[in-house]
Amino acid sequence: MAEESRAAFSMFTLQERWQQISKQKKLAVIILLVAGFVSLFYLGQALSRPRMAPLFSGLEPADAGRITARLQELNVPYQLADEGRTILVGQDQVYEMRIQLASAGALVGGSAGFELFDRTQLGATDFNRRLDYLRALQEELRRTIVQLEEVEQARVHLALPEPSVFVQDTAEPTASIVLRLRPLSRLQPEQIRGIVYLVVGSVENMTAENVTVIDTQGNILSDLTTELSSSGQLAEASLRQLEVRRSFEKEMEQRVQRVLERVLGAGQAVAMLTAELDFDSRESSIITFAPEGVPRSRTVAREIFEGTGTMPGEAGTDSNIPGYPFAVGGGDSRYERDDETINYEISETTERQIQAPGRLVRLHAAVVVNDNGGVLTNEQLAQINELVEAAIGYQVARGDSISVQGMNFDTSQLEEAKREMDEALRNEQRGQLIYLGVAILLLVLFFVLVLRARGARRERELEAQLATVPHMPFLEEAPAIGELPREEELLHKRVRQLAEKEPEAAAYLIRAWLAEE
Repeated sequence: MAEESRAAFSMFTLQERWQQISKQKKLAVIILLVAGFVSLFYLGQALSRPRMAPLFSGLEPADAGRITARLQELNVPYQLADEGRTILVGQDQVYEMRIQLASAGALVGGSAGFELFDRTQLGATDFNRRLDYLRALQEELRRTIVQLEEVEQARVHLALPEPSVFVQDTAEPTASIVLRLRPLSRLQPEQIRGIVYLVVGSVENMTAENVTVIDTQGNILSDLTTELSSSGQLAEASLRQLEVRRSFEKEMEQRVQRVLERVLGAGQAVAMLTAELDFDSRESSIITFAPEGVPRSRTVAREIFEGTGTMPGEAGTDSNIPGYPFAVGGGDSRYERDDETINYEISETTERQIQAPGRLVRLHAAVVVNDNGGVLTNEQLAQINELVEAAIGYQVARGDSISVQGMNFDTSQLEEAKREMDEALRNEQRGQLIYLGVAILLLVLFFVLVLRARGARRERELEAQLATVPHMPFLEEAPAIGELPREEELLHKRVRQLAEKEPEAAAYLIRAWLAEE
């Protein structure tokens, strides 16, 4: 019963409050309720709808039509976006659909690559085979080129001369490539060079000069690869040499600058260095022959004869002609002959020297130190000179030169910049103080307004409570509480409680009543 009475009371209270509000508020409440229900409805639909993810993007209309037809056969829900170039499917079906479409051959474009030769055609002529090879090669090159992130679509046209045994001088093959780039994309010269060399390496007897690359706007991109020529390579090599030289000089300048700033202070010295580098690459071979040879072989022959009769002579005509006096003899004879032959090898030493490019030839340094009105002495300048020599690796034999001078620095601009920075800092601090003061003032004013509003609200509440009490004149001699009737005694207690609870407001009201009387 209590719950029913409470529910009836709540409905009665709600209905009573609904009748008390104005028509504008009723209309606003109705609009808010309708908007809330509509938002909940669409939110529920969005939560219940499966999340879609891109299956493929940047498709051609023919490819998109072939893929959507396959998805319809598989009863897979999909959505089209980006003017039909992007196909969306359920997020949990993306990878599965890609595998199925790839296995079914739906991802293969209208032109086929070397899969043309997977099917054997009976009765195909040599012309047909050459034409199929040309089509397959063009498609394979196109598939490779579109793998670049900046390339959206590509077309490759090859002109291959027909081989003939009757023609001695045949024309060279040529290639033309048309690229459609993605929005706000641009190919770098290295990428264009890579496309050119891709075609050169894929087509027999193709040269880089016979490959033309353009975009859909008609711009010839292959002109950007002029660095392939010898002049372009020399210019690029010179630029790299200048960068190496400047980097070396900057490193040496920073080294000298750091040393001088540690000794003299920041901004008290300036160092400039000029390096002469030799970027020529040299290779030399030095062959040195030893003054004494190395024995390679040695032959020793020794002949000994002892006995009677004719002593054998040396080999030759004189000792073998009969009746020649040299061969006549008798009695005991002895013959001994030694022969030694030594062959020497020429001793040589070969030394190969390779000088890498970038050798330091000479180094020139110019150092200016702030004199500060003649403070530096010759001894200090000499010490600084020795310090710089040690820092840069000074070598007299190499032809290095160092110049250390003491001069007065012009610091007017620095002082002016410092004054401007100080003035800007003071203005910034002044502005911050002003903002802080305004913020504090607004905060104090806000608290004052809040306190005043709170005091006014408390006064209104006290007036509303005292309004229920009948106005009674305050007499100097009020009767005792026990002598008053019951109702007046309750009213006096209520007034006393209000005065004890809000003494300031009660005093204000009493003063107001006294002023009225």
